[in-house]
Amino acid sequence: MSTNAKKIGWGIVGLGWAACDFVVPGMIKSEGSALVACLGSTEEKTREFAKRFNVPHVHANLESLLHDDTVDAVYIALPNAMHHEAVLAGAKAGKHMLCEKPLAMKPEHAREMTQACQKAGVILRIAHQIRLDAAVTRAREIVQSGRLGKIVEMTLERTSAMPPRKTWRLDNSQSGVMYDVGVHLIDLVQWVSGERFVEVSAFTQPDRREGHADDTFTVLGRLSGGGHAQVRATRQVPQGQNNLLIEGTEASLMTSALRWEKEHVITLRDKNGVTEERFVASPAYEWEVQAFEAELAGRRSLLPDGEDSTYTVSVTAAILQSIDERKIVSVKPG
Repeated sequence: MSTNAKKIGWGIVGLGWAACDFVVPGMIKSEGSALVACLGSTEEKTREFAKRFNVPHVHANLESLLHDDTVDAVYIALPNAMHHEAVLAGAKAGKHMLCEKPLAMKPEHAREMTQACQKAGVILRIAHQIRLDAAVTRAREIVQSGRLGKIVEMTLERTSAMPPRKTWRLDNSQSGVMYDVGVHLIDLVQWVSGERFVEVSAFTQPDRREGHADDTFTVLGRLSGGGHAQVRATRQVPQGQNNLLIEGTEASLMTSALRWEKEHVITLRDKNGVTEERFVASPAYEWEVQAFEAELAGRRSLLPDGEDSTYTVSVTAAILQSIDERKIVSVKPG
């Protein structure tokens, strides 16, 4: 355990921009967390990170970090294909883990990881921090209250313009906008609606069948309640709205842009007219850290567990099959 009982001692594995620019600053701001150990892809990168964030323990390999007694929990921000091995090793070492999305590349790997953590008695949560945003949480409350009636159609998009891909992000077997962003949207549709994808069809551009990491992907799915869901993610559109639309038999709900804005608005239209609710954009990464702290204190957070994310991995596998075979594919639970 960490030397300070009031703080969670974090070991950081994978020191890319997601860790450095978003999650680690959230840990630094939190009174309940302390950065105690780090491991990067090279010794130079690890030492630079340690110096930048004042991390006391620098490790040369995963085994060394996992056997550091000051580490209570591990934040895994490795390339996607490396999550499987790292989580299994973390479970064996008895460490609690916050793993970046996607949990795994294959449903069978996700299931193995989940079961290993359950057997070891360690907490595994997946970093779908968008769930924590106040407007998204409120949208879920409204939907699951039954106020919209039966869900007929859901549309969720996320757009941006990004610089050219580098290193492992050129590998379409573990990258592309589907894995960068799309898995967030797949998780959100299911979490907000309380339903699961049961069938999907999908396209990408560039075409993943040609070996390229996709920059745009579109999924049309059928939910377990019979309604439809359309998910679109792209890194080629800098002026998109990034909003959520849910249409039901009794009312419709629409959010304003859920990214790059200081305020989020939920608009509800029903037989009585139009109402609005406004929310200051949430510090989702800071709240993600606090949510994991709550988990270790015995309070269940909104972050998905291994069981939940295993199904998301199964949806992703069905999407890949649909892209490859150009057909509608049923989702097979992992």
